[in-house]
Amino acid sequence: MKPPKKSALEGLYILLLLFVLALIHPFPQTLGAQENEPARDPVTASFDQAFADGDPVRNVIEPVFVGEAGFVQRLNIRTTRSGTQGSPTDAQASVHPPLGLVLSGGSARAYAHIGVLKELEKAGIYPDFIVANSMGAIIGMLYAAGFSPDDIQLLIHAIPLDSYFDIVLPTNGGFINTEAFAAAMRMLVGNLDISETAIPIIVTAEDLPSRRQIWFAEGSFERIMTAAFSMPAVFEPQHVGNFILIDGGIAAIVPIEPAQRFTDRLIVSTALYNRAMSFSNPLTVVNRAIDIGKTRTSMGALEKTSAFIIRNDVETLSYMQFSDPNLIIARGEESAARAIAALDAQERAQLENPPPPSLVELRARMHQKLIKTIEALRTGVMPASAPTIRAAPALRLFPPILGFAGETETIPRAGLSAVFSAWRTKTSLSYFAAIAPETGKQWALDGSININPIEALVIGASARLWGDYSSTAILGHTPAMWEFAGSLKSATFVGATKIGFVASADVIREIGEGSATWQSIGLVSAASVTPGFDQDAHAIVPWYSLEAGGFAENTVSAQLSAGLEGTLMIGLHAGLFSPRVRGFAKVALNGNAFLESEFDGFRGGAARAAAASSLITNAELAIAPRSLFFDIAETALVRNLELAPFFDTKWSAPAGGAGSFAMKDWAAGLCFSFQASAFGLAPATISAYASYSGSHVFTFQVRAGALFPSR
Repeated sequence: MKPPKKSALEGLYILLLLFVLALIHPFPQTLGAQENEPARDPVTASFDQAFADGDPVRNVIEPVFVGEAGFVQRLNIRTTRSGTQGSPTDAQASVHPPLGLVLSGGSARAYAHIGVLKELEKAGIYPDFIVANSMGAIIGMLYAAGFSPDDIQLLIHAIPLDSYFDIVLPTNGGFINTEAFAAAMRMLVGNLDISETAIPIIVTAEDLPSRRQIWFAEGSFERIMTAAFSMPAVFEPQHVGNFILIDGGIAAIVPIEPAQRFTDRLIVSTALYNRAMSFSNPLTVVNRAIDIGKTRTSMGALEKTSAFIIRNDVETLSYMQFSDPNLIIARGEESAARAIAALDAQERAQLENPPPPSLVELRARMHQKLIKTIEALRTGVMPASAPTIRAAPALRLFPPILGFAGETETIPRAGLSAVFSAWRTKTSLSYFAAIAPETGKQWALDGSININPIEALVIGASARLWGDYSSTAILGHTPAMWEFAGSLKSATFVGATKIGFVASADVIREIGEGSATWQSIGLVSAASVTPGFDQDAHAIVPWYSLEAGGFAENTVSAQLSAGLEGTLMIGLHAGLFSPRVRGFAKVALNGNAFLESEFDGFRGGAARAAAASSLITNAELAIAPRSLFFDIAETALVRNLELAPFFDTKWSAPAGGAGSFAMKDWAAGLCFSFQASAFGLAPATISAYASYSGSHVFTFQVRAGALFPSR
């Protein structure tokens, strides 16, 4: 056989080469494919087909970064160090990787971050930027604004932030309105934008319409702060720009992702939750269901990071435990100290970061501002709020222990109010029904206004129409009487003493009657102030409160009775025990009788009568285990429990000299009081007491408030 020709061998080689190339690089299976188009992953192609670019459901993956350019610029400036005094030149300047600090959410547990900040500063570690959400954002934003950790601790003791939360009907997405809180923050920091804070900060929140995470590095300080902790369904969502925002901690309790975009040099302070609980309560189940997702997401991110993690020893505490900031802060200090001590020299050196040169001056300025704001708020200054109108419940379940002119405040009731706030003015229109009705006072229509025109001066006025229910009246309501009330009050601080005055008057006129019953009082007051921040829980701290002034009224036989009135309280905060005494005196100097009040502090069963002079004394030894508390389904918190044996006396003299001044009754018994709150609201104080009196009457009552102020 003849060998193949050369051209035939070349053809065979070409075919073999094409076959090999086909195996290595298969021809496109789709006709019309572009020569340079990369092969698509079938899974990715399917995702792109199902969720095209710009699809709102696809967009939930990507966060929205508000103020990114400004944040990057600020961070670059902050991380450029100068070799000499003045502005750095190219030769002098050196850039170091930024040190980021991530503060997790955790409600009350996030107070631990204050302790962490203290320990970091002791170790010479100051962050170049902060990322925070939820309750951690409150701590982080105050720190970024220039307040020291000690000043933040002072603030939460002196002004309980929960006292600026208002219960409303959930017509705006939540049961708690935070406008008063936002106004108090604005009063503290002014019209500050978070792009102007001393330390750059990113605060995360979740946008309800788009379901996207929002990273804020610019925007209104107080609005972003309130958005950061707006727990869904509990707090009203916050409107910031085009966003409707809720707590960013609902998706990830540790917001580490924004920080990782800028550095691997990170410190993370956690306030996680790992508490044993019973799942028989549906509220507990809901709380755990929310916790599962945000904790799992955060733990997954933490596992993949090289950050220095400070795991705060607060995981067994209730997220409602706002009553124990010192305990939580101390645990933060201890946790941070242990974590820092475990670092070797090289690891610690990598974290050490000097503070900016202007820090001392800034903190001195912010401290002065803080002290002035605290004094103003504690004397009764109303923070200037934006115009807000809300529907709110009007509810009082128990009568108070102490009462003043203005009878509505003493009547248990249930109803609704429309409340309007603007600037330093708060007005309301209410309708309520009495829970324990009296004749002529089964229902009331009430309009009131409180205005704070200057300094701490607050002017109040109200008008009420009282009536009875009747099947024969128009709409079933029969008007019975009018009541008009007014008040003036103000206060100031002189050193550690709070000095103030209050004047009030109340007029009741029955419909169809020519005469009116009225009462008025004017008092000046002085009280020592002993904030818990400055005190050891076991220290012996004396305190006092004094009110003195005059009264005038015609509550008996339409005769004018006028004279002097005053109250003196003294006591000791002595760790577990608090001995205290009170004396209340009222004397008609013109000899005409006044009607003794049911709310004068006497805890016996003696009937109130007409008298020309009256003296009430109260002595008790309160046992107050301050560290004891319990919560119900992580929703309601009971704290500040006190158990106090007491002995009260009641002295009086009738009008006209018909009898001498003498002890008319005494009462000995036991008083139990506590504070209860839900969802972090300002607590309500409830007192229950049982007594046996010299008139052989056993008494058991439940009242709102407390006879003596708690520490």
